[in-house]
Amino acid sequence: MSEIPVVTQGQTLDEVTNNLKEAVELFLDGEDPKEFGLDEKPNLMVTFELVP
Repeated sequence: MSEIPVVTQGQTLDEVTNNLKEAVELFLDGEDPKEFGLDEKPNLMVTFELVP
């Protein structure tokens, strides 16, 4: 498993999900995912923190 340094936030889970997708796309834009040890269309495992 490879990790990429992407961090985002949002007010709702839907907003966080959309922001995360955009952040990953921007991070990998113009890059070869294989350079990061990723498949061409990788699955994501996300760790997140909720603030009460």
